[in-house]
Amino acid sequence: MLQPRGKSLLGDRGVSRRDNANLIRVGHRFWRHFNLWSLMPILPLDSPEPFAATLGVMLYPGAEEGEPQKAAAFASQYLASPSREARRNGFELRHQDLALIAEKCGAVLGDLDERWWAGSATGEVFKVLFALHNTDQRLASWNNATKIAEAVAGRLQHIGSRSKLMTARSAFSGVAHLWAAWVIREGKFHQEPEIGYDFATDFQFFLTEAEILRSWGQSWVPARAKAEHPLPKEVWRVPDDWTPPMRHPSWPHTGKIPHLSLSDDLLNMVKPAGRPKKSA
Repeated sequence: MLQPRGKSLLGDRGVSRRDNANLIRVGHRFWRHFNLWSLMPILPLDSPEPFAATLGVMLYPGAEEGEPQKAAAFASQYLASPSREARRNGFELRHQDLALIAEKCGAVLGDLDERWWAGSATGEVFKVLFALHNTDQRLASWNNATKIAEAVAGRLQHIGSRSKLMTARSAFSGVAHLWAAWVIREGKFHQEPEIGYDFATDFQFFLTEAEILRSWGQSWVPARAKAEHPLPKEVWRVPDDWTPPMRHPSWPHTGKIPHLSLSDDLLNMVKPAGRPKKSA
């Protein structure tokens, strides 16, 4: 089981989750309705190790200043130790995969801790935004979500000033849905081989969860003047031909987003955002 790096910005303070009949579920027909833009960046799921490659993109999502190279370097460095262990245990990796890992390992990732924090923080704020939407849509705004996240971080004595949260969101807006899916499942990935549920399957359901959040973030528009979708048009997403795995009845309840809500003391901190739309 994998664990997230560092402490959660918010933990479980104030945000409640429950399973009910209103859970957002995903079926194979879902994807035909939400492939909204064809020019978005595509997640590198054709990589020798798609989990590591996706996590690299989550940490280095930009297209400039060497970020693509750093994303590839992270994935390669992530794989280097398991590759050595596999060879010690008698498993052979394909030569082309080993060559690709070696080729891309060179970049120095001196800002990795800061990247983990900024990505996780952006996911926490997006999670709060989604919870505000579930609780009272009039309160759902990035500003209100940031205000709540800053307050909770202060209570927990975690780093999380408003300016740092806003800077992180600016840099990680293209992967905010992926980080939100990450923090909602608390960075945990697991497998249950006895029922045919392996790590690769769990990763695919993580992508399903991120896609649910992406579709919401690119389709919902607040009912106020000059409102925009929470997510930009160009974000990292799965390829057009990707579909979630067929679910087995005995598998864990992954691949969906629980109903998230906020406690009254946090809701009382914020007010409805913006001016309402003028009636026609």
